[in-house]
Amino acid sequence: MPDQAHAATLGQIFVSFAKVGAVLFGGGYAMLPLLEREVVNRRGWCRFEEMTDYYAMSQLVPGVVAINTAMLIGHHLRGFWGTVAATLGVVFAPFFVILAYAVAFDQMAGSRLLAAAMSGLRPAVAGLMLGVAYTLFRRSRQTRLGLAVSVLVVALVLGCGVSAVRVILAGVAAGVLWYAASVLRRRP
Repeated sequence: MPDQAHAATLGQIFVSFAKVGAVLFGGGYAMLPLLEREVVNRRGWCRFEEMTDYYAMSQLVPGVVAINTAMLIGHHLRGFWGTVAATLGVVFAPFFVILAYAVAFDQMAGSRLLAAAMSGLRPAVAGLMLGVAYTLFRRSRQTRLGLAVSVLVVALVLGCGVSAVRVILAGVAAGVLWYAASVLRRRP
């Protein structure tokens, strides 16, 4: 697979991410299954495990998950210029769609048809997000630690009402401590 990743041209990176960006409705999380299909299944540019890592890393920095994930994958493929190609690709179509939407919205501001069309997209986005959550849970439950963390996060956010931001920050802190402890154990 590394040979395929290094063989990716900037044009291929741009086109692949532009295809994903062109069907991006509902935010960055809705893009994840589409991106996984393109980057892992179709192109073979990285493995499923790497995609999960990219998803996680993209949430640690400020910004849109879709763009952050595209940047990480682009960097993995071709360094700085791969980052530029992936980022431009993923925002290319949405930029023009949003521009056209803004112009059309001014023209159709009070239209019931427009409101009905937009509300019709909500169930599809919800379904995509449930699919992403299920896929990530299915992968995380393969280890006892992953299962325990998944159950704990759901319990804290849904059961106890803890802010998802606080849970993410706690997860980052726990990961840093876990890594530091493993480094200290390896020292002679």
